[in-house]
Amino acid sequence: MRGKKAKELRKKARNMQVAWINSLLPEEEYVTLEGLADAMPDQKYFMQQRTLRLSFMSDKWIEKQIKKNNNITLKELMKRYEQY
Repeated sequence: MRGKKAKELRKKARNMQVAWINSLLPEEEYVTLEGLADAMPDQKYFMQQRTLRLSFMSDKWIEKQIKKNNNITLKELMKRYEQY
């Protein structure tokens, strides 16, 4: 993947993460891109049947989902997560 495409992918992933966090929080605790690192959980992986898996909405997980479908929306990501 080219650097320009990777940068665009990371930017889209961060914007989706901000939208997801803000959908969970009340309006008084609005999160911006600058405060995203503090608002995201520290745990990036979890164990499932002796297998290490990526946590939902972690940087790497969302980038993998966007790579599969570049036009994916936050609602579609939520539906995909519910299927697991």
